[in-house]
Amino acid sequence: PLRIGGPRKDNHWKYASKFGYDTGTGSFGMRVKLTSPKTIPNEVKLKLLVYLDEDWPIVEASEDVCERPQHARQRRDIEVKADGEWGPWVEGQLHQSVRPHIWYFAVSDCDGALQNFTHRVRFEFRANQEDGSEFSIEMVGMLLANFVFLAGFTLFIWRFSIQTVAFRRSAGSVHPVIWTLCSAILIQYLAQLFHTLHLWRYAYDGSGMKALEVFSEILFMVSQVTQTSLLILIALGYTLLQSQIGELDLMIPMCFMVGVIHIMLVGFGKIKDDASYKFHENEGVVGWILLVLRVLLYVWFLWAVQSSAAEGGTRLRQFLGQFRAAGSIYFLAYPAIFLLTKCFAPYWQHAVMSVGLMIMQMGSNVWLRALF
Repeated sequence: PLRIGGPRKDNHWKYASKFGYDTGTGSFGMRVKLTSPKTIPNEVKLKLLVYLDEDWPIVEASEDVCERPQHARQRRDIEVKADGEWGPWVEGQLHQSVRPHIWYFAVSDCDGALQNFTHRVRFEFRANQEDGSEFSIEMVGMLLANFVFLAGFTLFIWRFSIQTVAFRRSAGSVHPVIWTLCSAILIQYLAQLFHTLHLWRYAYDGSGMKALEVFSEILFMVSQVTQTSLLILIALGYTLLQSQIGELDLMIPMCFMVGVIHIMLVGFGKIKDDASYKFHENEGVVGWILLVLRVLLYVWFLWAVQSSAAEGGTRLRQFLGQFRAAGSIYFLAYPAIFLLTKCFAPYWQHAVMSVGLMIMQMGSNVWLRALF
């Protein structure tokens, strides 16, 4: 909901949503509904403002929010019903011929239609590409990419399962490390499946299945924390210097806390899901916090490898040298992808981040399977 109107000047203009259009003529529509108070004496009209991405930095830099409407490329009246029902759809078209553009949509009450106190209104927004696609430009091609990745992941799990079963039959049992790795990979697979289903549904209705998307991000974070914890545990000497976890059981609550922090970050990120500055899931403060956490875990990993190498012999140090090199690629992959994404135009950032993370996931799975 948008808090708009009333005596506070900052509440006279509110950002609503954004959509990236490919070249051609796309369409948009919006309607609003009063939620607090339930009714008002008379119907009022607010302004729906449409801004081009090239103008958006100027818009955000304007301290007086009622100076922002002058930068809008389109202005349309949008009606708020007095009885609290949905108002009529306000529709329009946007054309771009040179390159894709991201358009920003805001609602303004700078004329003072909603006086006395701040009102809450809900809004419904829809947008389509020229070909009718519900996907914003940064999401174009992502459904196909995720289907291909899911198919490859399915093949990987099938082969990994066959090898694990064969090993269990020959050895009589499977080490807890293998079970932990299997769990992490299965959780990651479920995350990918849920995300792909969400995109598939989104292609039809423009909203997808939000619950599946949230579960997908949580499961992905749990999988990453599990793999990270496993690598640090091995670096500390588990299976290398000792066969039992022993004193390393202190790792379990620490890893649990790291997992909780990651899940909390997912929740905070979803609250800001359609923020004007957000072009991929890890944009903004959440992404930078994840980057710092990843670097701190990497420092811990390096210290653990160094400590174990000091206690072991020549062969162990050689193995740990290779383990440290491969582990460094794994730990630094996310920071590298995150920073690389910043070099691209906003409408390319989601694709770069998503494809980069999928490559990171599969690469780490293949390496860990080969390691164990």
